[in-house]
Formats: sequence, C-alpha cells, structure tokens
Amino acid sequence: MSMQPILLAPAGPHGVAVYARAVAEDVRALDPSFRVATGPDLDALAAGTPLHVHVTERLWGPSPEEATERLTALARRHPLTVTLHDVPQASDGERNRPRRRAFYAAVTRVAHAVAVNSAHERALLAEEGVWDGPVEIVPLPVPAVAPAPRPQADGTIGVLGYFYPGKGHDEALAAAVEAGVGRLTILGRASDGHAADLDAFVRRAADAGVAVTVTGWLDDPEMAERARAVSVPVIAHQHVSASASLTSWIGWGRRPIALRNRYVDEMAALRPGTLLPVEPSALGATVRAAVEDPDATWHGIHPVPLGPADVARAYLAWWAALPAPAGAAAAPVSAECPRHADAPHPDSACPGHSTPDDAPWVVGNRWDLVAGREPEPPRVSVIVTHYDQPAELARTLAALAQQDHPAARLEIVVADDGSPEAPVVPDGVRVVRQDDRGFRAAAARNLGVAASTGDVLCFLDADTTPEPGYVRALTRLPALLPEAVTVGRRRHADFAGVGVEVPVAEAGPERELPEPAWLREEYARTGDLLRADDRSYRFVIGAVSACSRRFFDEVGGFDETFTSYGGEDWEWVHRAWQAGAVLAHVPDAVAWHDGPDWSGRDIDRTREGNRQTLRLAGDIPVAGSAGRGLLPAAPDLVVHLAGERPEAAVFVCVDAVLAAFPRATVVLDAPPTIAALAADPRVRSGAVPDARVVWRLDRPVLFDGVDALAERLAQLGQGAEGRLRVSAADGTIVGTAVSRRARRRAERWGAEVGFDGGEIVASGVHVLRDEPHLEAWVGGWGGVERFV
Repeated sequence: MSMQPILLAPAGPHGVAVYARAVAEDVRALDPSFRVATGPDLDALAAGTPLHVHVTERLWGPSPEEATERLTALARRHPLTVTLHDVPQASDGERNRPRRRAFYAAVTRVAHAVAVNSAHERALLAEEGVWDGPVEIVPLPVPAVAPAPRPQADGTIGVLGYFYPGKGHDEALAAAVEAGVGRLTILGRASDGHAADLDAFVRRAADAGVAVTVTGWLDDPEMAERARAVSVPVIAHQHVSASASLTSWIGWGRRPIALRNRYVDEMAALRPGTLLPVEPSALGATVRAAVEDPDATWHGIHPVPLGPADVARAYLAWWAALPAPAGAAAAPVSAECPRHADAPHPDSACPGHSTPDDAPWVVGNRWDLVAGREPEPPRVSVIVTHYDQPAELARTLAALAQQDHPAARLEIVVADDGSPEAPVVPDGVRVVRQDDRGFRAAAARNLGVAASTGDVLCFLDADTTPEPGYVRALTRLPALLPEAVTVGRRRHADFAGVGVEVPVAEAGPERELPEPAWLREEYARTGDLLRADDRSYRFVIGAVSACSRRFFDEVGGFDETFTSYGGEDWEWVHRAWQAGAVLAHVPDAVAWHDGPDWSGRDIDRTREGNRQTLRLAGDIPVAGSAGRGLLPAAPDLVVHLAGERPEAAVFVCVDAVLAAFPRATVVLDAPPTIAALAADPRVRSGAVPDARVVWRLDRPVLFDGVDALAERLAQLGQGAEGRLRVSAADGTIVGTAVSRRARRRAERWGAEVGFDGGEIVASGVHVLRDEPHLEAWVGGWGGVERFV
C-alpha cells in the first residue's frame, strides 16, 4: 500500500467525531493493521507519520481562526489526508462564510490529499473558491440494519436530527398544516444554544394546530424504533452539505420525502428507489399522499447499496492509489496499549495510552486530580461589564494591562450596558455597547462574549479590579478541563481618592472592607468547592468567574430575561453544573471590589433577597432552592417504566413509585389506559423529560422502605457516582438510574467517562408479579407476598 495513515478518531458527541470513529472501526474490520489514535496520542507519534483526519472547524477550535492554527500546525508535523465535512456555502451567513472559507482553504492547501462525501460538496469547494484541485468522493454509508417488521404508524410527520433554525422544521410544519396532519415529531433535541428557538417553534406550531413532540436525545436502538414508527419521514433542509439523517432514514428502511436540491438528486441517483425527491411547492401534497399511502415511505430494498464496509473499502482503495508523502515515517507499532492489537482505540481513557492523567475530564468534581498539570497559556478574553463607572473601569483596565498572563494571548472586551457616555478605553481594548433599558448585565456579558475570540472567557465587573496573577490563576483549570467553571476570591475595599495607577494589591489591604463570612465559611467547608453539590451555584460570583468558550457555548449564554440586580450568574452556573461542570474556587485569583459586599449596602436586603429567591425558585428546581411542596416545572426525578406490562402491575408500580417519591414524574411508553393514572399529572407517556435523574425501570416493582435508595438517588451526579444500577431485594436487576450530569458528559465525550457507576441491592424493592392483588394493595392489607 502506498500510504497507510493512522486514523484519528476524536472523542465527543459531534456527528463528525462519531462518524470518524465509525469509519476507523470499519476500516480496521477489513484491515487490522491500521492503527487508530485519539487526540492525546498525537504527541507520542513520530514526526512524519501520516494521519487521516475528518475535518469540520468545530472539532479543531472554538473559532475558524484557532482551528486553522491547530490543523496547519498538525500538518507541519504529519502528512495529512483529510475528509472535509460541512463545507462552506451561502447559508453560513455574511459573518461566518468568509471565515469558514479561509479555514477550509488553509486545510486543503496543507493536505496531502482531500476527500468529501458527495459530488455536491466537491462542487461547493470550487464555487466557494476554496479548492479546485483533485478531490476524492467517498459517500456517507447507509448503516447496516437488519430488516424488521413494520411498526404501527404513529400518525406524525418526523424530522430527524438536532433542531436549529434553517434545518427544515418550518417547511415540515407548513407541509403538516397543508396536509392536515396534526402531529409532528422532532427526533432529537435542540442544538446547543437553540433551546429557546425550539420552544418558540413548538408554540408557533401549536398556534397552527400542530402538536409537536420532541424526543430529546435517544440511543441508537431507541432512535431507530421511534424513526420507524413515524408515519411520514421528511427531509426539508435545503442548504445541506451532506446528510447523515438521510442515510439513517434509508438504513431504517424508510423512503423519506426530501426537498430537491443538488445533494438530494445525487443521493437519489446513487441509491434508486430510496428517496422521494419533491419540489418545495409539492411538499404538502406529497405528505398528504404519503399519509393515504403509507407504503410509499418504505423502500423495501435490502441490502441498500453502499454500506459501511463499502465505504471502508473505498477509503482503502483511495489510500492505496496515493503516492507516499515525501519524508513520511513508517507508522511505528506501539505496545503501550494492548487493545490496539485487536480493536480500535476505544476512547480517551484507554489505559496505558491516554490515561486520566492527560484526559480533558475528571471524575465527578475532582479538579484536584490535575493539581500538577500546567497548560500552555490559553487565549483568554476578559469580558468587563460596565455601566457609568469611568474611574472604576480605568482602574480595572490598568490592572489588566499588568497581568502576568502573556499579553499576546489576552484580549479585553468592555461590554457597556448603555452608559450615558461611551467608555474611554486604552488602545487595543474593544468596546461593545447596548441600549440603556435598565439593568441588563446578562445581555451585556453575552454581547461581550459574542465580540470576543479567546478560548477561555474571564468575566469581571468594571468595579472589580484584579491583582497581577488573577487571569493566569483563574484560567488554568478551564484551559486544562473544558468543563471547569472557576471563581476567584473577591475582596472588598474603599478606593475613594486612590489613583487608578496605584496597584490594588498595595492599596486594597490598607482600605479593606469586610469579606462575606458566609462565603469564606462555604469555601472552607467544601474544600474550595472540591465537594460541590447541586446548590453550590450560590458560591460562584459572576464578577470573578471564568470558563472555556466551548463550554459556555454549549451551556448557552446568560439568561437575558434577568433585568434586575443579581441572580443571572447563579442561574447560569446551575445550568452549567447540570451540564456536567467542574466547579472550583481559586483563592489565589484575587480581585478587589470597590465598595462593600451586598450585605453592607444601603438597600432593603429582605425585599431584594425575596425577589431573587422567587425568581430562582422557578429556574433552579433542586432541593433547598425550589419550593418545598410545589411541583417544579422540570421534574427532579423521572422514573421510566419501559415496555408493555399488565395493567395491574403497571398500576401498583406507578402508585408505589409516587407514594415513595411524591414529586417524581413517571413516564410510560404508551398513554395509560387506567383512568386513575391518566388523571394524575405526574404520569406521562412518550418522551422522557430531561430530569436531574432518570431511572429506567425494566420491570414493575413495589417499595417497602426506600431510605437508602432515596439517598443514593438524591446524591447521584453530585459526587463521583453518576450512574446507579438498582437490584431488588432478591438480587434481580430492575433498572439503572443516570444523572443529567453523567448523561451530558457521555454525550460530550462520546463515552461513559467522568463519573463512576455504582450498584445497590435495595432491600425495600421487590419485583411485582404480572397480576398483583389490587384490592389488597389499595386497601393496605396483606403482606408483600400478595404482590411479588
């Protein structure tokens, strides 16, 4: 073979990363001599070792510019063959299109050879002025799925994949209205940052008479089951580069209705009979016809041309035909990881190769495990929120100019909340402004982030001035662990009459005001938040905080509906924690607030505290933050009773769950046929809500004392344990509970990392028989033997 690259298989849930890992697995199934590497392996590879990489800018950096820097640096060390995904096109918009063009142009210039997934993409490269040289076409495969009986159609139009504006959901909704179909299923969840767009779409659909079901994230078997059940699969995304959704529909046996474009026409010709291409004007009529003729949405072709093995063979043939790159090193055989001998590299936690010592995650909140690691100085953007405090802003900007973090990797953005006069700033400091519509710190911070470019975001208020080591100390953990959210030490002093040029490290101690005792005590109690829990958001002060841009974008910005002082930072930190954040207090990162703490200010603290508590009680539905008896909008615990069960067993199980956990939500796979269950708002069917803990029950049970189990469920995700396998008193495994934090990390890293799994044999849990004695259950008489 002229060229045998090592196959780079990045971690994470991004679709391109998932595809890269799948291709690597398929190639090794045909030729086990191929090696697979993850990102942390690259430093150990000899210079000149050929690599194959799958490329979209989001896998390589938070911005196209940073991605260009990283990928071209890799190309200087290793000959690269590349498969390009998500290539630039007009729908990228005026701001992103030229930046993405520049990234892809840089990649193609340094690559040894280039591949794409369609002739459409090859044409886009030329049309966008990116690349007009040789390009190999290796189509996306149709997944190999065994034929199965058709399920009962659910009466909905189905759209597959992440929700975001422009994905085709609006076109599918219009078609549903025209066709008289009253239900639409979104198979997936909102893309990061687009949850509000999804909520607006659901409301818009309801106004048009169409009920929308959002399944949320589903594993592969669940997704296949739901997708096969929709009545009419629709692909209405008109600005597509290549579509894994299209091949997934086909793999499940479906023949989706697809709006015609160059890519859809190409795929229809590649796999005749597997698509129903239509013009946009005919979409509604075609949907109506498909409802009347369900067979039209099933292609009945097995096997479908071009499966995973065919694509792997195409890659092998491409590499075989390529000339060996000049100066390429022979790929060394590593004995570090014994699994390389017979399986692809599994994930970033492979023992002996990419160990937790250099992984970008830690178990639970154990940031202390990276105590000995120092990152390369990250590119930091400091976002300084300001409103009409020119003297305080001048002091803070002067202090930022004296930071010991490399100046070339430090960006300052002042986010002005509508001051009467525009802030005056030194050269090199960027100012962004918004209209004065009251206190809108959340919106101002988001505005500053949008204007910034750094990999790590550092938030300050204009009246909070950092000591020289502040940025370096506060950004260390986010540079090592993308999930880290850090908070510095905010001290207080009266700087009245002190020149802005006087270092706060000198002036502060001489003029120090009391530091909040409750905050010092909590940092001491939790070991600087090492032992954080669901309520530790209260100890992260937004004016002295930092996080990675990647994580900020994934969690979503500050909630701009906060228009009064306080609370927007706590709400964001709670969301971040539930998304898997690692919280840490960094006492060496000191910034001085000009003036007293909140408790020392001349305000009605009870009234203001009540206002904030009432607002957060709805936003943060965890014990100690929400009401004691009220049902939260988002359930804390969801118990999913999976599968079809006899009515009597379902009744006892659901009743027992709600008796033991009164504020839980129970989800059944089908609408309850028992009137008593249907009448209880805590009993639902269909999609499983994104609760703090989701416990999947694989068989009906009853409870006879749950204190130990309830405590384990309450603590799930707050320490190292993120998953809990539950067995009944007789040892029968009845299901597994998974915390939201563990689910988010598994999605993020593409593997169940970042949390330990635990087990409990619950002495008070018993497996129900199919026909438990209902009269005894509701009457409260008889022993457990009447039910199990």
